[in-house]
Amino acid sequence: MPRISARIEDYLTTIYRLEEALGEAKTSDISRELGVSNATVSKIISRLESRGLVIREKYHRVTLTEKGREIAREIIRRHRIAELFLAKILGFNDRDAHYYAHYLEHLPSEIIERIYEYLGKPSTCPHGNPIVDHELNRGITLNEAPDNKTCTVNRLLGELKIVLEFASENSIRVGSTIRILGKDSDTIIIELNNREIRVPRRIARLIIVECG
Repeated sequence: MPRISARIEDYLTTIYRLEEALGEAKTSDISRELGVSNATVSKIISRLESRGLVIREKYHRVTLTEKGREIAREIIRRHRIAELFLAKILGFNDRDAHYYAHYLEHLPSEIIERIYEYLGKPSTCPHGNPIVDHELNRGITLNEAPDNKTCTVNRLLGELKIVLEFASENSIRVGSTIRILGKDSDTIIIELNNREIRVPRRIARLIIVECG
């Protein structure tokens, strides 16, 4: 993998996650995820474009080139292996595992691959996202779930900051059993562990469930 700075890695992986979760990456979403200004995003995207890692498109969209996607995919894979190790073996909660995995993902490849083998070569991370390229049972988004149904959470799309923070604050994780109580224009109302939770639709679209 080409030598690139951690900052560039953050941009590439953020674009990758946005494409994975939303089907596209807009500069405003990149700005929100990374906590930087739109002007800063524009400047860095120009650098990435000059290096052949991204392509600017209409309506402030950014797409990874094959070269950029290859780099991002490998970093994401390493990150998700590290996440699972931290959560499953060391007992960190899902949010902290995601945070500390940013440090472990830079370990030598030999160590990452040994961890992967030790874990039994898993196919998904603690948030239900793929470690290896394969077709997942997509299910439906929480926005699409019918009322009065009991559903199981099976994926938090892309591990975007907005969904991880909300999920952590409300104890929503892969495997959680929820009941759909109702909907309004802005929220999906669910029951989890005898608590009523209002999930904003912008977050509900990032939570994949399977309903019985």
